[in-house]
Amino acid sequence: MSNAKHVIAVEARTEFGDNPSRRLRRASRIPAVVYSKGKEARAISLSADEWKVIAGHGVNMITLIENGKEVPVLVKEVQINHLKDYVVHIDFMEVDLTAEIEANVPVHAINAADASLHGGVLEQAVHELAVTCRPDCLPEIIKVDVSKIEQTITAADLVLPEGVKAAVPADTIIFAVAFPQEKAAAEGEEGANEPEAINEKKAEARAAAKEAKK
Repeated sequence: MSNAKHVIAVEARTEFGDNPSRRLRRASRIPAVVYSKGKEARAISLSADEWKVIAGHGVNMITLIENGKEVPVLVKEVQINHLKDYVVHIDFMEVDLTAEIEANVPVHAINAADASLHGGVLEQAVHELAVTCRPDCLPEIIKVDVSKIEQTITAADLVLPEGVKAAVPADTIIFAVAFPQEKAAAEGEEGANEPEAINEKKAEARAAAKEAKK
C-alpha cells in the first residue's frame, strides 16, 4: 500500500453542457462530479496537468481541496477519449474515513520470470480484486508473488495489507497454471462429443416428425 497522499485543488462549476465542457478542456481543465451519500452531487473542475501526474500513480483514492476543505474521495469512473488522448470527465465518490468501504484494486503478478511452471502457462483469472477496508487503508495495487506457484493461487493465499480483507470467496482463483496439452485434450473431448450431440438432435427431430404424421 502506498502511504502517499495525493491532493488536487478543484473549483466549482456553474455552467453545464457540451460547450462549457469543451471550453474547460481547452483551458486544460477537466469537468468532474463529486457524489456524496445523502447529499447533492457537486459539479467541479480540476487541472488536467495535475490530474495527469496523479493518474500516473494508478491511484484509486485522492484528496480534493474544495473551498479550502479537504474532501477524501474514491475515483469511480474516468471517461477518456482514446482517439484524441484526453480525459473527458471524472466521477468521484466522497467517503467517510472512519467507515469501511468496498472497492476494486488492480492485481499484478510479480516474480513471474522466476516461477517454475513445469511446462505450464501462468494465467490470471482476476485482474481486479474486490476488497473491504477503511478508505485510508485502501491499497493502490495488490502485488502477488507467483514465483512459488504450483497449481493455483486463491484469495485465501493472498497476503493483503493490514486492515484489508478480500470481499470474494476464499476459494476464488486469482492465478492458475494451465498446461497446454491438458487444454488441448479437453478441447478434443468437447469436439468429439459434438457429432454425437448432433446425431441425437437429428434422431429427436425424426421421431417428432413421425409423431406428427400419425
